[in-house]
Amino acid sequence: MKKYNKVVFVCNGNTCRSPIAATIMNSIRKDRELSVLSRGMVVLFDEPYNPKAVAVCSAHDLIMPNNPATQLSKEDFSNDTLVLTMSEKQKNKIYSEFDNAINVYTLSEYAGEQEDIEVPDPCGKGIDEYKKCYDGLYELVSKAAAKMFEDENPDEE
Repeated sequence: MKKYNKVVFVCNGNTCRSPIAATIMNSIRKDRELSVLSRGMVVLFDEPYNPKAVAVCSAHDLIMPNNPATQLSKEDFSNDTLVLTMSEKQKNKIYSEFDNAINVYTLSEYAGEQEDIEVPDPCGKGIDEYKKCYDGLYELVSKAAAKMFEDENPDEE
């Protein structure tokens, strides 16, 4: 299994799905040496994370960082960086727009799902959609983390 030092979650605007996924991964990684970031495909200005996304994380005792949305850039790719998108379309767009794109997967693909599952965008919807989004992300991020960390404890069953 390839070892990554950084994971970057990517969604459209970097205000909902990718910050939630990064917050979940930060809670799972505990004190492992892993940098966890979130980025957007189209970030036009320094927009704060969506208050509903922050509230849903807070309801699960997770604190979302207080930084603005950040655009995905060529600096986000390297041999030791794993980039996880919310959809196949985003993954394909990254490969077509960045010549140095490497180690890019959809979150469900990396998590080992049989079918590629797109994480629905809750932006502009009610709190229940954000809760569903969190639940889906928690399941996928947990599976991705298990895959990333599987060789750390070979004696555990």
